[in-house]
Amino acid sequence: MKGALKWILLGGVLVFIILYGVEMSSTGIEKIYGPIDGGGTSSAIMSQDNTRSITEADYEDTVESTGLSKSAERKIDALEKELKEVRKIAEETARHERLPGISSDSGEPAVNKVADGTAGLLQSVSSGSIRFIASILNSVTG
Repeated sequence: MKGALKWILLGGVLVFIILYGVEMSSTGIEKIYGPIDGGGTSSAIMSQDNTRSITEADYEDTVESTGLSKSAERKIDALEKELKEVRKIAEETARHERLPGISSDSGEPAVNKVADGTAGLLQSVSSGSIRFIASILNSVTG
């Protein structure tokens, strides 16, 4: 009786661990590629310029509503221009970098290659673990 209870408890713990691992891997895949049932297409590349241009009327309304002085507004404008330049430089340098040891022949980002490899590994480990647990439960009950 005690031996059967231990096997049942061990099986329950293993099932929980495997299901938790599958959930974590699917959550990680969804973070990278988006929802799984989203039609199979996703875009990991963001647009080049996410900033919105401000018209002169919007600028004057903003100055009046914020109540900041003209010198403070000029400083903010200068910082926004500098931030836009830094973003542009960061995007240009990020495009040319790759992870060491991974070739960039296909033009696909290195992060996607690593994510695909990790997802494949997790999927094979998960299915192998499920088969292993099923064989253990089959031997215990059969």
